[in-house]
Amino acid sequence: MPEASTSSRRPRQTDIPSRRDQAALARSVGERMREARLMLGISQLTAARQLGYANSSKLAKIEGGKDSSQIPLWVIKRISCLYDVSVDYLLGNTETMEVEDVRHAALREMNVHMRERWERLRQRDVMADLALRERIVSIEDSIVLLEREASETSAAMARYVELNPSWADMRGGSRLLDAVERTAAAARTARSRLNRYRREAREAAGAPQLDLVFC
Repeated sequence: MPEASTSSRRPRQTDIPSRRDQAALARSVGERMREARLMLGISQLTAARQLGYANSSKLAKIEGGKDSSQIPLWVIKRISCLYDVSVDYLLGNTETMEVEDVRHAALREMNVHMRERWERLRQRDVMADLALRERIVSIEDSIVLLEREASETSAAMARYVELNPSWADMRGGSRLLDAVERTAAAARTARSRLNRYRREAREAAGAPQLDLVFC
């Protein structure tokens, strides 16, 4: 028996797509939705909330093609508006995302460039921040050590004076004692400022941060 031709095995345009074909289309649409969202630079949770969902689980299933073989039409329409892409692109009828090719292509290219530039600057700031933190930790350790040594020196000096009453009559004795006490006081002040800095840093860390979002 002659083998059927390739064209005869293809489903006709008038045929109702099988469940497998519908599932494949849903996966394709979901992948394009995810790609458009990533190009826009917004998180899955942010997009889901703007679509009207309470969390990202529903959108995650749609993007992964795991929800069902059907995607609500209102979701496709809202995503087209939210991501500023054509419905034809989401449905796989075209490879062009832009609704208005020239204008949107330029804006999207600038958007990508700005995100890349911002990421490079962010990485630079992170490295600078890490280097600064290492220096601060080194300074903190030195201050703690200085305060401890100055305190021990002051205590040892006080004990020496107690055991040697005639020490105060020695030339320069009073000046030495005053210098030891001033050193201990300066070390305590530095330690107090260090503790205040740590407290202010913890409070600042809990303050809301400004996130730059390019869309």
